[in-house]
Amino acid sequence: MKSIVITISETYLGSLRTVADELSQEGLMITNLFEFGVITGCAEDDVLEKLREHKEVLSLTEESQATIPPPDSPVQ
Repeated sequence: MKSIVITISETYLGSLRTVADELSQEGLMITNLFEFGVITGCAEDDVLEKLREHKEVLSLTEESQATIPPPDSPVQ
């Protein structure tokens, strides 16, 4: 599963909950729903393209992991 951030088009902000329900039915597991049009959640790789195809979705980005070495590790 990948963590993703979805931005909803401003046109559909009035029906944000409906859009979220539709995306959830496609396979999105919603973790946060922000009233300004951002949804965070998790989805399988095969679901991502289906989510991108929704007319309400302005953008869908996958969160990336960053690792920081411990302070006492050698400089690279």
